[in-house]
Amino acid sequence: MIGIISGLLITSYGHGHREAMRRMVNQRNAQEIVSLGVCATMGGADFVVKDDKMATVENLIKGTVGKDGLWKGKTFRLTGLDHHRIPDALDFVRFEAGLLLYEPAGGQL
Repeated sequence: MIGIISGLLITSYGHGHREAMRRMVNQRNAQEIVSLGVCATMGGADFVVKDDKMATVENLIKGTVGKDGLWKGKTFRLTGLDHHRIPDALDFVRFEAGLLLYEPAGGQL
């Protein structure tokens, strides 16, 4: 009996751990997207597609060029992010006044 209960608890713990890891990866990817987006915005890059987070991120993946200040002529490109993970990461990204912002709660407010 103890063995069965232990097995169920260990399985439940493993599932919870996997979910926590998945959430952490999605949050980290969202932070990377927003960080690059903020820098590109500060550089005057034109990459934001109003109310379309996925199209905006696709523009960052292709690369966008800064037009102002220190970043004039510099390319901002999102690299190293698995394309299939983007939709889950976007749960932690929101638009406000045309800017990408990180949403730690993942839209679960």
